[in-house]
Amino acid sequence: MSNLQAIRVRAPASSANLGPGFDTLALALGLYLECTLRPSGKGLSVRVAGTERSGIPPDENCLTWRAFLRLTGGKAPSGAELEIANDIPVGKGLGSSAAAIVAGLALANEWANLGKSREELVQAATEIEGHPDNVAAAVLGGFVVNCQTSDGSASGSEDGSEGGRVVSVKQKLGAPMEIVVVVPDFQLSTSAARAALPAQYSRKDAIFNVQRAALLVAALAQGRTDLIREAMRDRLHQPYRAPLIPGLQDALELRGVPGLLGVALSGAGPSVLAFCSGHTEEVGAAIASCFQAKHIQSRTRVLPVEEKGVVAERMAG
Repeated sequence: MSNLQAIRVRAPASSANLGPGFDTLALALGLYLECTLRPSGKGLSVRVAGTERSGIPPDENCLTWRAFLRLTGGKAPSGAELEIANDIPVGKGLGSSAAAIVAGLALANEWANLGKSREELVQAATEIEGHPDNVAAAVLGGFVVNCQTSDGSASGSEDGSEGGRVVSVKQKLGAPMEIVVVVPDFQLSTSAARAALPAQYSRKDAIFNVQRAALLVAALAQGRTDLIREAMRDRLHQPYRAPLIPGLQDALELRGVPGLLGVALSGAGPSVLAFCSGHTEEVGAAIASCFQAKHIQSRTRVLPVEEKGVVAERMAG
């Protein structure tokens, strides 16, 4: 690393599930975690900056550094400074942990010249995160459909994933759409959100979601914006998480808002994502009012779809 001035990576936020695509569908968003690794004195120093820096340990316990060491097998620079600049809300269902993991893996891949492909980075990130949706979107960018193949074991991981090889397909959106994200002012841990889910589902509800997940992929691919509202309906996770997120059910039931194409809980929540055809201010205000009615403040962001995914850059000294 003596010839290296710095390695910089940028990993995007992401929104998983998009309604019916539980642990399957995800969308990369134009909000970022940026990490820079520089040579310095002995040991590791970590500095955390950005609008969303709270909750990130400013030391070797941060998720980015742990992912770095996971990929290198524990090898690290003898002296380095890691600067983490984070603008992704933490604990809000926007893939902050996925971005941290992906950034650490991308840093390690560049520092150790490992030559890992994006597919290999998705696999490594999934092994850390436990499910591929957010990490695949953070690595590949855009709208991503994911599947974990069976590893041959009698049971998958504790969260229900198969635990085998990850297959991810990036699908281009067939029509331009704006993305509105409303972030309520409280955190909801992924573990609490998953604990709210039932152990089993009825065949009727399973079929309901399979139909709509397939319809959503087709509608987004072909630009059938008229189908998105129906395609984003869900019976596997949103009804069970709604009691944990005051205002969510009202947001999911919004009708007659100009420009609103469809609404979903973002990941495990509590953020809410909406696809829009214009009128983003009205859509954001309508969703925010659902939280306001429950005495919860929120922030609204209009975000582009991030098509590049994680980006790594070397700067030679």
